[in-house]
Amino acid sequence: MYTRLGYALLAVSFLLWKLDIGILWSGLCLIGACVLFLPEKGRYVSPANKIVIITGCDSGFGNKLARRLDAKGFIVFAGCLAPDREGARDLKEACSDRLNIVHLDVTDDWKVREMIAAVKQKMNGNVLWAVVNNAGIAVFQEIEWCAVEQFQQLLDVNVLGVVRVTKATLPLLREGGGRVINVASLAGRFTVPAFAAYSMSKKACIAFSDGLRQEMAKFGVRVITVEPGLYKTPIASEEYLITQNRKSWAETPSEIKDVYGEEYFESFLETISKQMKRARSNVEEVIDQMVEAVTRENPKCRYVPHWLTYIRATVLMYLPQSVTDAFFRKTYKVKGPVHVKKQ
Repeated sequence: MYTRLGYALLAVSFLLWKLDIGILWSGLCLIGACVLFLPEKGRYVSPANKIVIITGCDSGFGNKLARRLDAKGFIVFAGCLAPDREGARDLKEACSDRLNIVHLDVTDDWKVREMIAAVKQKMNGNVLWAVVNNAGIAVFQEIEWCAVEQFQQLLDVNVLGVVRVTKATLPLLREGGGRVINVASLAGRFTVPAFAAYSMSKKACIAFSDGLRQEMAKFGVRVITVEPGLYKTPIASEEYLITQNRKSWAETPSEIKDVYGEEYFESFLETISKQMKRARSNVEEVIDQMVEAVTRENPKCRYVPHWLTYIRATVLMYLPQSVTDAFFRKTYKVKGPVHVKKQ
């Protein structure tokens, strides 16, 4: 209720701003923002006899979410790309017998079918309650040295992987009146320098979620997005991203490298390192909202972890494109000369 009231007040304040009624706009905007962040009272579902599928549980958000939902009493199917490695083994050891580790590559139709078959074997008196599409990869590179193959890989995992798993599970979700939770990103709302490939994939994930939510409403299946900003997770590891960039740069044609120059590239790496150091370390903020999306009887359509991040994102959405472009260029500015050949 508080959320709807907060949004309504903010919408009215925006209208008043358009009409240039300054005092009323300021007052309603402040009240709406305060109401929006009041704690909401709501009922939570019982975990009894409810199955939850989570992709990308080798590490990061997926691994932590699997532990939390297992502790709450859900039957968890934790999809892991490397089920024999440390991340999956530690997860299994830390959880109850209700948790099932399944080998899952979201880009592989056969692996997805195998996972569905394993879930069906556990359906005796149980229902598929939620599918959390969490598996994802990241590439933070400027477009000219980001290979087409990397764009393709991002789309295969972050977009088609979500589509593949969702389509495979919808028949079971309809039976149980369940829900789909897609882990997108604020990068799906805003694109900054060096994030183009990643943002493309997350924008597509959000578009898919928006369409699916409207189409599934008639079946009582909810569709929710969780859209975190930048957090300290394995896919945002500074060492990994630097290594990834150096490999791509080494494979970039010399005529492109000559335009940018080595000094610019090294400065770019410094900027990436600086931005990764700004990543939020409290990943539990994200896990809390993922748990809300799974367990609340009437969840929101969209979750943005951390209140300040939410406010910043909301403000940016209403600014002119020229203003946000200038803001992001300044924030992600790379020092160093760019060698442009004169004609």
